Amino acid sequence: MEDLHFFAGGNTGIGFCSCFEDILPKERRKRMFYLKGGPGVGKSTLMRRAAQAAAQAGQRVEYYHCSSDPDSLDGIALPDLGWAMMDGTSPHVYDPVIPGAQDTLLSLGDCLDEPAMRSGAKEIAALQEEISLRFQRCYSFLSAAGQLGRLCAGQTLRDDRLHRLAKQCTEQLPRRGGRGLCRRLFAESFTPKGQVQQPIPDGYTVRWVECPVGLCLTPLWQEISWTACWQGLPVVHLLNPLWPEELDGILLPEQKLAFRTCLPESRPGAASWQELTKAGSQPEKERGYDRNAFELMICRALEQLSAAKQLHDELEQHYIPHMDFDRWERMLDHVLGELAEAVQ
Repeated sequence: MEDLHFFAGGNTGIGFCSCFEDILPKERRKRMFYLKGGPGVGKSTLMRRAAQAAAQAGQRVEYYHCSSDPDSLDGIALPDLGWAMMDGTSPHVYDPVIPGAQDTLLSLGDCLDEPAMRSGAKEIAALQEEISLRFQRCYSFLSAAGQLGRLCAGQTLRDDRLHRLAKQCTEQLPRRGGRGLCRRLFAESFTPKGQVQQPIPDGYTVRWVECPVGLCLTPLWQEISWTACWQGLPVVHLLNPLWPEELDGILLPEQKLAFRTCLPESRPGAASWQELTKAGSQPEKERGYDRNAFELMICRALEQLSAAKQLHDELEQHYIPHMDFDRWERMLDHVLGELAEAVQ
């Protein structure tokens, strides 16, 4: 059983962009857990342990990685059960919508020895401020990259050829009743480890379309998505990591089918971008200057994310020694017990 991996939020050219509402569509929600607490209190570990238990019980699991630390989780979803867990702390603040009856708040901060932490309050505040400044710088560089990137492609799209390719991509899709649900998520994000792209499961058929820096094929993906939704198929929109208002592709999970962009000549057999565009008027020399500046801004943004991650690791050391992990284990056992009953 292949699991899916996404980012539910992204560091983008317009700041942090949250798609946490789409971890599990509202229409599918039966049980939601919102985890609260500072760094180092075990939110990601608790979600990972719950995901492992669900997978061992034969459940499909969707993993939502943290764009500020792709090795950590911001959320998990068990779509067949209608269950999900998510980190509800800043910068993606979420709270129970139907407390008790459907949604549960897990305050892992209750496991902290708060009186013992008070002597470090000034150091914690200073680290938080420095981390915030690093993210502000990161978003400034990504914003500059976004503006420069628009100048790099030197091409405009041909609507007639986009429509023809969209028709080819959808002609074999099945028809079902009703309207398919559409979610918005990231498959790729700028992180402290660089520009990370989550893998597409081995069982998927992938249709690649070339797309140079600065060119967005959003009209193509929107037309494919519109057709799939009207034929009753659920769709995942994969947002562009720099311009989240644009699409980098779509996923049709029930058909195990993905449509994705790739850089020219990076994927053998990919549809050629030149067949979908017509040349612009900007000289190649100017586009080369713009691409160099674009790459520099991306590099500077990634440096800021790496620095923020190092500071975050320091911040965690103010919390971890003061955690009551026995109490944390009891909270986890309660979640796992409820999960075991749900999968029986």
